[in-house]
Amino acid sequence: MDTDDARALIALNNRFYRDHAASFSATRSAPWRGWARVTELAAEATDAKVDEPLRVLDLACGNMRLARHLARALPHTRIDYYGVDRCAELAEAGHPSACSSDGDRLAPAQVRMDFREVDILEELLAPTAASNNLESFAGIPACDLSCCFGFMHHVPSKDLRLAVIRTLITSTAPGGTVVLSFWRFMDDERLAAKARTVTEQARASGAAPALDANDYLLGWQDDASALRYCHHFTENEISELAHGVADCAQEVERFSADGKSGALNRYLVLRRIG
Repeated sequence: MDTDDARALIALNNRFYRDHAASFSATRSAPWRGWARVTELAAEATDAKVDEPLRVLDLACGNMRLARHLARALPHTRIDYYGVDRCAELAEAGHPSACSSDGDRLAPAQVRMDFREVDILEELLAPTAASNNLESFAGIPACDLSCCFGFMHHVPSKDLRLAVIRTLITSTAPGGTVVLSFWRFMDDERLAAKARTVTEQARASGAAPALDANDYLLGWQDDASALRYCHHFTENEISELAHGVADCAQEVERFSADGKSGALNRYLVLRRIG
């Protein structure tokens, strides 16, 4: 896939989240079941800290529900949370000041939330990009735990996916942990049928941009016109991505979780080398 085609898919998703931020955020309040393991990894990272807060990076943070989940799951841990997303509207919907119930509010002494509006894909595609870490993009220091959930399926092309993962790794402290999720929606019969139908309809109408293997278009809440680009990940693709960053990160584990099947997302855990 060339850069122009990738930019077209990115623009499609940017329009989707701009137009549907409120309805999307409303469906993204509960933590994923796979985050139970993420909580364990955060606790392990906390044990290695001495009188310092745990630094957490959440790339494509959406409404920052990961921060709320970690605050509830680790009530005695001080956390410096850095959320990065292109869509400020989503982040604003999840900020403590916007939460409707006291149970969703975070104690300021426990969690320091810092949101940075950054279009990571545009930064990585920019011909003048000189580095690939979030300290240069957004002034974020190296973190102990760097996460990217619900985003990799929106990243077009293998090269750009590798660049995103490498950015996460280089934004993580040596010995720190990186966790990513990869959506396996074509393994779900209902989602697969929707993806095939919407993609075929878009192609028939001439509205479909160029797509690679395992690339699809999905609608939103039964609105087939609210298009978003999504990539279904095979196990081999995940292995290729892990191998592609083996010079700077060691694979620790993989596991499946989420959805009715308990396997809608495939998680990859890496540890930064150095």
